[in-house]
Amino acid sequence: MLTDHRHGEILTRLRSAGRVGVAEVAAVLQVSDETIRRDLKQLEERGLLRRIHGGAVPQRLDRDRPLTERGRIAPREKARVAVLAERLVQDGMSVFIDTGTSTLALARQIKGRHLAVTTNSIDVALMLADGPATVSMTPGTVRAKDHALVGYETLAYAQRYFFDIAFMGISACDIDHGWMDYEEHESVLRRALKKQARRAVILADSGKFGRQANINTFALDVPVTLVTDRPPPKPFLDAFDRHDIEIIST
Repeated sequence: MLTDHRHGEILTRLRSAGRVGVAEVAAVLQVSDETIRRDLKQLEERGLLRRIHGGAVPQRLDRDRPLTERGRIAPREKARVAVLAERLVQDGMSVFIDTGTSTLALARQIKGRHLAVTTNSIDVALMLADGPATVSMTPGTVRAKDHALVGYETLAYAQRYFFDIAFMGISACDIDHGWMDYEEHESVLRRALKKQARRAVILADSGKFGRQANINTFALDVPVTLVTDRPPPKPFLDAFDRHDIEIIST
């Protein structure tokens, strides 16, 4: 209850002022700076704010954080997702892996597997380049914040091929708006990959549920395989059950 009270106070101040400072909130709530830093970390993992030096600012719905920042959030959960997702892979498969922190964790997990991998992520390609996998990269324009190749050429290339499995990241999952992304490039590519693969797999750590981005990519009833580190919250679980969505979790 005390944690909920602090979180509520932090979010109220954030909405009012557009920024909160660790020392300021700690003084008001009469707790340590470390307690507030821990609260901000938890709220950031829920997608409710973005931490900056000395405090936090609101999370924007139209812009994702750089890959280096996202990689520091829920690393254990993403590693668990990668372990579960690897079980879907058989040597010799043709696999597409798109950009993101969960997909990068998967690349790390399958580094020793004999696969034909196509990716639009420079980081994924470099992760797998010195292993036994055959790695092909899409063309496209390099996006600096996450080393992704994006654009019309990327999409056109992906649409020329058919894959056994397409592993896709996702930015958020909202009970009303479904699977969501921050940028049109991701959203369009993921919709195309859904059509170009025998099995479309979304990798989503548990922190993605109950969050929003600004672009709808898939409705909750779209037939995909969901790999997550623990079962989704009940409203999502009920929705997936109604539409017979395959869920792989611990």
